[in-house]
Amino acid sequence: MDIAFAPPTDVAAPGVVIGMMALTIGALFILFLLIVVIESTALQLLAWDTFRKCVRASFWMNLASTAIGFFFLALIPQYGLPGLILALALSIAIEGLVLTRRKPGENRRNWMAAVVANLASYLLLIFPTYYFSGQQAL
Repeated sequence: MDIAFAPPTDVAAPGVVIGMMALTIGALFILFLLIVVIESTALQLLAWDTFRKCVRASFWMNLASTAIGFFFLALIPQYGLPGLILALALSIAIEGLVLTRRKPGENRRNWMAAVVANLASYLLLIFPTYYFSGQQAL
């Protein structure tokens, strides 16, 4: 007779849930850092400012768009690709405002940088992640 030990699910469940939450938060943190790197690289290639200021601006603009956009994340699966495009537009708007606040007087350059940086991060990370997640329903 083969007897295997299995802890009761009511004891194991909290640990499993906490472990899954930690993995999810870790993955989101890594995604955030990747987006900061991609967008600061885009800002640098556009000669928006020095390397250090591009990284700092990318961090703050993504922190703002993540904080505000977090509430709209539920809409993306519900509306599919149009929801993702709406998220892109919202991200450009928020990040354009952050860049304008960080570098006043250069509105055209700031908004162009916000558009290019977001297109880079969405094309390299967000759209492929969405596509390969199997949620490409329209």
